[in-house]
Amino acid sequence: MVNHFRNHKQKIKTALRLVIIIVCSCIFIYSFFMLARRLYGYYHDNKQYQKIRAQIISDDPAEIFSQASSPSANTTAIQETQEEILPYTILYGDPGELNGDGILSIYADLKKQNDDLVGWIQIPGFKKPIDYPVMQAADNEFYLHKDFYKNFSYAGSIFMDYRNNPLQVDRHIILYGHAMNDSAMFGNLKEFPNRQEDYTRITRIYLDLMNTRLEYEIFSVYFEDATYNYRQTSFASDDEYMEFLERIRSKSVYDYKVKLTPLDKIITLSTCNNNLGEEIRSITHARLVRQIIYDKTSDAPYVTAASENTAKNVVSANTYLLELRMTYESEEKTVEAVFIPPFSSGTNSQFKTFSTQLPSEAETVSLSYKTADPEATTIITLNGKEADPSSLKLEYGDNVIKLKVISRDKLYARTYTINATRLYPPDPSQPDPAAAPVPIRSLEISN
Repeated sequence: MVNHFRNHKQKIKTALRLVIIIVCSCIFIYSFFMLARRLYGYYHDNKQYQKIRAQIISDDPAEIFSQASSPSANTTAIQETQEEILPYTILYGDPGELNGDGILSIYADLKKQNDDLVGWIQIPGFKKPIDYPVMQAADNEFYLHKDFYKNFSYAGSIFMDYRNNPLQVDRHIILYGHAMNDSAMFGNLKEFPNRQEDYTRITRIYLDLMNTRLEYEIFSVYFEDATYNYRQTSFASDDEYMEFLERIRSKSVYDYKVKLTPLDKIITLSTCNNNLGEEIRSITHARLVRQIIYDKTSDAPYVTAASENTAKNVVSANTYLLELRMTYESEEKTVEAVFIPPFSSGTNSQFKTFSTQLPSEAETVSLSYKTADPEATTIITLNGKEADPSSLKLEYGDNVIKLKVISRDKLYARTYTINATRLYPPDPSQPDPAAAPVPIRSLEISN
């Protein structure tokens, strides 16, 4: 009886060992399968992106920017904007690089394969460079685990925040990407704030949108919880934007000694860092330092308009006037000049300088105008000093009135000049040949 009990107990132990061995074997096989599947996924994703890269022919981004030209002498609007407004440099690229739809030709075929393509990002300097297409969906979830062809992928895609408008250079562009263990996607950025030898050496981010190229300079790198507000894209005022910039700049593990202004445009790269916790993000911020535009006109450039099959809005870079008038009071009458043409786009849009002659009594004149874009801002100066257009006090002799129109996106500006000569009062000892007041006389002069 005792032996029988012992034999039964031994059989149970043997059976348990067998079950444990089977379970462990299954776990091992499953784990091995999942590991092999993931490794194959890494291999497949890398091979696929190699094929995608092979579909475009592009030079080194630094070389592309070195070949772009500075604004020429006839691009006054760009020069004025660059020197007086923008904290970054505007360069000209060859308009022939755009196709008929206003898209950089090197990306045209890829765009046809997936219309969600909105750009291409490159960060040279890493052993495995960051060099990927940038996608955008209606939310920030779709491309987390979808590749360029919308198939499942562990690595997913680099994608732009759904709130950004990819047809313009937003004030704050945000890109997301996984930090893969093989350094793919944003894997190089996972420990970036810990590697001083990298974050002090690799400081340039290149982003191509479909119709322009952008070069950014890194100014802040740090780790932070995912709930931290580093992804804000809209700001009620310049003050709020500056508070945001100073906050994210101050968090950097390294002082890049970059001074920021409300006119700066920035990009943020966000990736996970599971080494520090599931909700920890590695964050990189950079500010725009150079932009290449591709201008198809002989004057001020325009942002390429959206195609009919997209619902995304475009901010126009319109800096033209529709109306320009000057008036003054004489003998209880209003004398008015309407300067023509109205400076709108078209055959006569080159006229930007007027000359006019006024009588001595025209001490104060009023300037009225209408901008083609109601949201454009204007600055009026009289003889080099900012002035109220409704009450411009002229000196005797020559006066220079400048009206600067700045596009709503602050990218472009166009200056219109009125050279106003106020006649000196007549000599009392000499007869006055003209009893009636001298009306304003205008003369169009092409710049």
